[in-house]
Amino acid sequence: MGRSLTGFTDATARRPHGPWARRHYRAPRSHMRLFALALAELQPQADDIYLEIGCGGGYFLDLVLARAARAAALDHSPEMVALARQTNRRALEQGRVEIVEGRAESLPWPDESFTCTANTGMWFFVEQPRAALAELHRVLRPGGRIVIATARKSWLNRLLWAVFSLRLYSDRELADLLRQAGFAEIRVSSPGLLNQIAVASKPANPA
Repeated sequence: MGRSLTGFTDATARRPHGPWARRHYRAPRSHMRLFALALAELQPQADDIYLEIGCGGGYFLDLVLARAARAAALDHSPEMVALARQTNRRALEQGRVEIVEGRAESLPWPDESFTCTANTGMWFFVEQPRAALAELHRVLRPGGRIVIATARKSWLNRLLWAVFSLRLYSDRELADLLRQAGFAEIRVSSPGLLNQIAVASKPANPA
């Protein structure tokens, strides 16, 4: 039972794969509210170089690329990487985006490569959040901004998503993680009953 439950969680959410996952993550309705929140906070600009970890099928990446100059994205599911490349085929052909398989805790890009970064609906699966935030801080340029759109720590989310064993944080806990990683101008809120969004920036003049 435990093994079958783990397999279900991986196939549908943690490391999506299979026919259902490919259909769902092409345009995941369950993530649309988080996408809207994240896009409103990120406010991508024409000169931005954007990074997304946990890009899934590439739907949100496509939204950002409609505004940003260039982007890179990473996911640890090879099927999601393939799907994200299909979704963003035109940007790939134009040389405006790179989409690779990898881990959030070990990003394959040089220091200070990006002006902004976001992740949506995946932070609750990150097993080493401190390491992931340290990597995001490393690859952001001074003044670069970060947005995390996730599920808030609440009894309702624990009840609704118990099968997935989500890693949930209070607003203070998430703010502390960002502060410890070196981010500043931190703002964390929990709009509605289910969602949580964090916004911060890498100091322009590191101490």
